[in-house]
Amino acid sequence: MTFMHILRAVSARTAASPAFFSTLTLLIAFGLVLSSAVGPAVADQWQGQEVEKEGVTHVMNPAAPAESPSTSEARELWRLGGDTDDDDEFFGVISTILTDDEGNVYLLDGQLNHVMIYSPTGDFMREIGREGEGPGEFRSATGMFFTPEGDVAVIQSFPGKIVILTREGDPIGDYPLPEPEGAGFFVLVNGQSYGSNVVLQGGVMSMNEQRWQQERYLASVDKTGTEVAKYHSDTRVIDFANPIMDDRAWDTFDRRWTVGSDGRVYAATVYQDYAISVWNADGTMNRVIEREYTHRKRTTDEMQIMENMMGVFAKRIPNCTVKITEWTKDIETMYVHDDGTMWVLTSDGSRDLPDGSLGVFDIFDPQGRFVRQVTIMGEGNPMRDGYYFVGDRLYVVTDLVQASISLQAQGETIDLGGEEPEPMSVICYQMDEELITSR
Repeated sequence: MTFMHILRAVSARTAASPAFFSTLTLLIAFGLVLSSAVGPAVADQWQGQEVEKEGVTHVMNPAAPAESPSTSEARELWRLGGDTDDDDEFFGVISTILTDDEGNVYLLDGQLNHVMIYSPTGDFMREIGREGEGPGEFRSATGMFFTPEGDVAVIQSFPGKIVILTREGDPIGDYPLPEPEGAGFFVLVNGQSYGSNVVLQGGVMSMNEQRWQQERYLASVDKTGTEVAKYHSDTRVIDFANPIMDDRAWDTFDRRWTVGSDGRVYAATVYQDYAISVWNADGTMNRVIEREYTHRKRTTDEMQIMENMMGVFAKRIPNCTVKITEWTKDIETMYVHDDGTMWVLTSDGSRDLPDGSLGVFDIFDPQGRFVRQVTIMGEGNPMRDGYYFVGDRLYVVTDLVQASISLQAQGETIDLGGEEPEPMSVICYQMDEELITSR
């Protein structure tokens, strides 16, 4: 998202002061930055238990999985981008990757504001959507999903709207959205769907001379724009009398939620806990999946990187203090396969990796039992790159973290350590079939 796009949108709706515009755009950008079903044999080996707490099932997993750790080789099928002069392989910031029923790959570029479509073998097919405010156009694209009818829905963050395109690129209109309650500015961050369950991550922002506040939520919305279920919400506040940017308060469920094939919604809503809440599609609580886990401290370098990242935004708010916890998140991200198995990338599984590996994943069965831990061999760094599991494939977007932060910070360079980023690439891996199918 660019600050000027937000500024123009807000200017059209309010007569607030320039200071209001500056702070509002800053806070929006900061908020955005920031496998197999187990049979009786494994169930017998599982050493956890299910307990009821206030009427909710909690699956309490031990630190060790039921099976011995294993290693799997991810087989590279193709790669795009990098150091190339081909316009069909030039990327700004890829924010979402989807595949359709035919295996075609859809890449949403949040900087160039279009969708690039490739065949299952990585051949360029066409480009749909473009930057603008007319039919089929959007700005500040942050997410994408397929509607229940099979069309492409592109999420514009601010002002929040969802642009619907056919897979050929013809504009259909906008997806209806619920009206925000009370005064404020409506923001969309991301969206996912499976079947008829369309889940949006959004928020309503308000500001006065004393404070800035944002209500963030996960909610299901039907095709009429009616909210049918709210799964989670939290509030972020900055008091201008004593402004503090605390990474624990800001980095909550962003990038740590997903929708399963049965419509259930999974989210890690607490910064540090290894606990994943699971809701049924109708919003009722299904269970909470927990695992014994030793919290990991940030290294000195990691603390400095966080200070560099947050400092870019905090310095634009007068007298703002940056507060950084010494602990990393237990859970970095998660993905639920079609058979209901869940893959979790932890703080340990994303750092100090074995040579030649791209991550160590905790794998849970559909009931939430920790059954195995798998090291995936391949080229990738989860602290710098973006990972997208789609079906039996894993897509690695190189240097996505640096590119995303630079976009939000209006091109300002932020030292993330390590080597200088190279032009963005997309690497398509084929995953081991036995890891992602029921047995």
